[in-house]
Amino acid sequence: MTQFYTFLVCILMGASGGAAYDLVSLLRLPFRMKWVRPCLDVLFCLVFAAGYLAVSAAMELPSLRLYTFAGCLAGFALYLKSLHKILAFVTKKLYNRIKLIRKEQRICPKGKRVLQRKK
Repeated sequence: MTQFYTFLVCILMGASGGAAYDLVSLLRLPFRMKWVRPCLDVLFCLVFAAGYLAVSAAMELPSLRLYTFAGCLAGFALYLKSLHKILAFVTKKLYNRIKLIRKEQRICPKGKRVLQRKK
């Protein structure tokens, strides 16, 4: 039973790692340099490894075994196949709604002309 509990904890850690990777991918959007992506990926791996070690020590999990690694990978894959798609859909809808609201704010009430943007 302990191995099953450990496997479930690793699945949750993998899913949280997937969510954290989404945040890291948002951090690299404003940068155009090619070296930013590998640096942020290495930073993510280091932070995830530290988080794994912290959770392992706090929950007194056994040493790293194949099923713990498989649990983390399964959690990451489950996140990407389910929750990531839901969050991407909601984010796209919110983005389009905000874009529409901003576009409507630039329209004059009388002539329905677009206001000139400041340069």
